[in-house]
Amino acid sequence: MKLIKFFTSSSIGTGVDFTIYTVLSTFLFPPVANLISAGAGMVTNYVIQRRFVFEASRSIPVSFILSVLFSLGGIGLGTLFIYILIHIPVMRQQPVMAKIISTAIIFFYNYETKKIAFGDTKERSVASNY
Repeated sequence: MKLIKFFTSSSIGTGVDFTIYTVLSTFLFPPVANLISAGAGMVTNYVIQRRFVFEASRSIPVSFILSVLFSLGGIGLGTLFIYILIHIPVMRQQPVMAKIISTAIIFFYNYETKKIAFGDTKERSVASNY
């Protein structure tokens, strides 16, 4: 259930990220566009995930700092993946496709690191949902 909530909240944050990226990548170098758009998506995700996804045992300042640090790692990895992908000839004219591939790769990194950031290390069993 938590992974589904994370996927839903991430979809909203990713929507913010992709909308900004699609506009910015038309006139900025795609990795630069990604840094800006992913920052906006990061803030959106933090707010939604803090409130609806994870059972936070850490204070807001601590969870925010950890979340930002982990997110910056994810943004850095995602930007690196985009940079590498747009240097592949078939992907050169497809910056949005590079973003999609990068986002899919980074999803699981983000899920695991956000659990740590919020101090939510409990996994509920399926039986506890009934």
